[in-house]
Amino acid sequence: MLALVLVAGGGVRFALSGDDDGGKPAAGPTPTAGQGDGKSDGVGESDAELATRLDGLREPGEARVRWVQSLGVDLPARAMGVYGPWRAGDIVAKAFYRTVSGYSMSDGAVRWSVRLPQDICGAPTLPTTDGRIVVVTEGEETDTGADCSVMQMIDLRTGKTGWTKSMPNNPDTQRRPAMAANGATVTFARPGQVHTYRAEDGQELFAAQPRGCQSYSFVSGPRMVALANCAEGHEVQEFDPASGKLKWRYAVEQGWSVEQVYSVSPLVVAMGKGDAWRLVALRDDGTYRSAIDLGTRDVDLGFAGYEVRCGGYLVVSRNRDDCEGVAADDDTFYISTKRKHVEFDVDNRIVAFDLDTGRQKWAADAPLGRRMEPMRLDGGKLLVHVAATTSRGGEVATLAPTGGEPRTLLTHPAATAAVEAGMTAAEVDYEDGRSLLTLPLVGTAEDDEAEMSTKTMLAFGE
Repeated sequence: MLALVLVAGGGVRFALSGDDDGGKPAAGPTPTAGQGDGKSDGVGESDAELATRLDGLREPGEARVRWVQSLGVDLPARAMGVYGPWRAGDIVAKAFYRTVSGYSMSDGAVRWSVRLPQDICGAPTLPTTDGRIVVVTEGEETDTGADCSVMQMIDLRTGKTGWTKSMPNNPDTQRRPAMAANGATVTFARPGQVHTYRAEDGQELFAAQPRGCQSYSFVSGPRMVALANCAEGHEVQEFDPASGKLKWRYAVEQGWSVEQVYSVSPLVVAMGKGDAWRLVALRDDGTYRSAIDLGTRDVDLGFAGYEVRCGGYLVVSRNRDDCEGVAADDDTFYISTKRKHVEFDVDNRIVAFDLDTGRQKWAADAPLGRRMEPMRLDGGKLLVHVAATTSRGGEVATLAPTGGEPRTLLTHPAATAAVEAGMTAAEVDYEDGRSLLTLPLVGTAEDDEAEMSTKTMLAFGE
């Protein structure tokens, strides 16, 4: 069992009791074909039966309930982050604890599953362009604990395992690496160890670190962007993913550090100094474009005006590109404000900023009593998610380039509202008229039965 406890001075810690991790793992990864009974809990209806029942309750105009996926396993007594989801053709994959699984986007059936010998402790936010992922697991126990050092490649289309590599133990306190995928390459990065590999066969291509710098994170996407701690302070850098050659470097203002990369193209980075929060937009050549002052961050339970979710709320991720609630196009940056109470419920706004001037362009209100956040750009319009309440299903909608009221594209059924609202901080993906919600954190249920029946994925659309 797990409980969340507020700590004096701010923050959250976990109080654990109950299960132990009793079984001994196998010596290597174990790929299996799709299997399992699909039960949403130990004795109740299966996930397929639940999806059919909920779909039968939908009203005209509401989206079809395609499938539901429950956790289905009893985890050790601690909260765990979920890596992914990653898309490759009709497969959507995710990873947690010691398993990576691929599901059919059509019906949610398990197509393949790979069991790993140790806990997963790192993975890129995005897959490679050729449909592969490289996860990192813990290595052997040492006097100072297990190092996050063993890489395993998996083909997301088939579930077949490929090359594996073990990194030397890192004496630095940062044992978890930041993992990044750029094109058909993958990079393992932590202070003192930066290595880029060809994802297909594990061939090392280069180790990109300018002299006098320690890169602590690379980010996934079409550009190979890195964050580094250098002799003169923090830097943002870009490398050529084919050669590892440094293309440019941007020196961050003294006293500020780079916290996250909110967008790679255009490049928008979030910086912090104490509880101050600022965005800096850079041009393609790494020169300064503009700054956006976001006021106060939530440090020591502070009160920020804007809300961005990174790493699944409570799970600390070394990746610096895994944030929800922000989006950008060539000219504009979009962010959601923090919730405010309205008639004992909550609502918020999406605010648009000009990337050339840093000034606010417009703000669009969420429907009363709902929370709305940006997802990505789609056909020149901003795709947004309107969160579910306990009685109303969520929605996928668009905002025009000038703001205004959201225009609904997909309405999730009211019959699934309680399930959807219970998937706290779910990541929402939308493509071709279908939406998919993925839970970013598991292992927080109060008992084993509730844990096994936790809904981890929920799919809608025709």
